[in-house]
Amino acid sequence: MNDVPMKCSKEKKLREAGFEDRMSRWLILEDGTSFQGIPFGSASPGYGEIVFTTSMTGYVETITDPSYRGQIVIFASPTVGNYPLWKGKMQSSFPSVSGIVTRDAHAIMHSDPDWIEFQNLLSRHGIPGIDGIDTRMIVRKIRDRGVMKAIIKDDPEPPENWPDPMERNLVSEVSLSTNKFIQGNGKTTYLYVDLGTKTSLMENMLAIGSIYTVPYNFDPDSVTVKYDAVFLSNGPGDPSHVSLKPIVRFVSDNIGRIPIFGVCLGHQIIGLASGGKTEKMKYGHRGVNHAVTDGTSIMITSHNHGYAINRSSLDSTDLKMVQWDVNDGTVEGISSRYHRLMSVQYHPEASPGPSDGSVFFNQMRKAMEVQDAQK
Repeated sequence: MNDVPMKCSKEKKLREAGFEDRMSRWLILEDGTSFQGIPFGSASPGYGEIVFTTSMTGYVETITDPSYRGQIVIFASPTVGNYPLWKGKMQSSFPSVSGIVTRDAHAIMHSDPDWIEFQNLLSRHGIPGIDGIDTRMIVRKIRDRGVMKAIIKDDPEPPENWPDPMERNLVSEVSLSTNKFIQGNGKTTYLYVDLGTKTSLMENMLAIGSIYTVPYNFDPDSVTVKYDAVFLSNGPGDPSHVSLKPIVRFVSDNIGRIPIFGVCLGHQIIGLASGGKTEKMKYGHRGVNHAVTDGTSIMITSHNHGYAINRSSLDSTDLKMVQWDVNDGTVEGISSRYHRLMSVQYHPEASPGPSDGSVFFNQMRKAMEVQDAQK
């Protein structure tokens, strides 16, 4: 009952702003469900796997996180766009999401400079938004059924087919294309494999060493800088995608030869390279309040992943699970029993209040100090 006045008020505001010719937009799910809402952002259609984040803040960080490539994001927190677009918080130079679904975006603030800037950012990159949607109902549907494919468009006709976005080479769409050395603090130089890195992850790595960034499909012979360790970044998509087999093989060949670290997609690739398996989660972990434990203490961490390392597959490897999700037991941290290798599934660089996960960088630094002492 309360939805009607709000929607009408927004439609009136949008009409006054000159949106009469595109008052309606549809979100259509592959199960046949459709929702009509209010448009914002680009008029281009957006297609992808529909997922939800429980983050109450950080909408700028979310839409610019390359790990969201190929996905339409539902903001489970009702209000989005109600504070300035702080470009310093952008996690890449452009948004990576395929679309945005909101309950109460500030579309009524059509004359507000912050909202206009947000609208322009989405429009420049062809990203549609749809507002006034019962996001709680869709989140419940995804939790019950699992993630599904969806499209946002300005007409109610569903597509003729529903290709799986995860079958695309998503990493190639967000990975760097050239090698680059960046001076940081400390003696360690990391071969930084960019699988779709976040800006804040690079900043945290530069606090403990220098990095030599390379694309996901780099040629090892092209590396001209001597490095002390390998680091694998976050990124989008299926870790078992055929396009990632070369990097899995590279990591496998170097286990025991050089220290190896990783986060998010990098964590999953380390698991595969060590002989483990990965699996798609029912609806993934996306938010800034996920509890992770090592059995003695609990950390509040930031997540964005739809795949995970299969827990039982670690039994046949030299890896041990050292951290796991409190709610569902998902593998959140691994290390090798015999080699200098460790990784985490969550985002240790993210600090949406708590900065618990940042201890991972201290662990990396200490591991490299031990290696330096042994030289």
